[in-house]
Amino acid sequence: MKVKKADDYQSWFIKEGDEALLIDPWFDLSLVDGKGWFLQRKKEKKSCLTEEEISLVKNIIITAPFADHLHLNTLKEFSTANIWCSPQVNSILLKKNLQNKIYELSSSNSIGNLEVRAYPAGFPYNTTAYCLHIMNKEGFAVFHEGHVVNKKIIQNNNIKADIAILTAEEVKFFGLLTLSMNLKNTIIACNLLDAKKLFITGSNPLKNTGIVNYFLKLNKLDNDFIEDNIEIFYEAGSSFSS
Repeated sequence: MKVKKADDYQSWFIKEGDEALLIDPWFDLSLVDGKGWFLQRKKEKKSCLTEEEISLVKNIIITAPFADHLHLNTLKEFSTANIWCSPQVNSILLKKNLQNKIYELSSSNSIGNLEVRAYPAGFPYNTTAYCLHIMNKEGFAVFHEGHVVNKKIIQNNNIKADIAILTAEEVKFFGLLTLSMNLKNTIIACNLLDAKKLFITGSNPLKNTGIVNYFLKLNKLDNDFIEDNIEIFYEAGSSFSS
């Protein structure tokens, strides 16, 4: 299995055998069209994937119904890929008349060469988003949570992973409601998962602009909580192959 951070934010590429899936791809220079008065983010490079890697994409998972996870312009570039998502996202996609085959995620899904188990995301996203446990036939596993880990989900389902894809730069709404974790809590989650490799998702939220930032408290990565036994992958294009 190959795991690659496909851009500088929170797009993910997972290859197993001769095909690949994407998680929450945003492959454009702007997150939203126009000025993006509510939420906007710019980048210099659309993605860190090669043409060969892009050609392998057969499936796409959308974990949440928000613009920075559900990027319609990118999905239109993968018109032959299957899309896996929640009923809420499915409803949005049907209204947009996408030509893709759309499947709703369940507790256990066979997606390409991988088994994918979907669980409710941590609060406050538990009713709108999924976390994912992705495994190949050899048992190599990835755990993906794009916002806040629900530790009980990990413990109650005995979830273990070789790689964790988690937030680690804290974002709080009005300084109270946690929307993304700090590194201290991320490391705790890695230890619960027995994950020795950590890929950071939702990277550098300080790059996000728009009115929403007036309601958010944003923090950088706190290196004080780095543990020697956990390897951290942060930069766009970072990858690991099992």
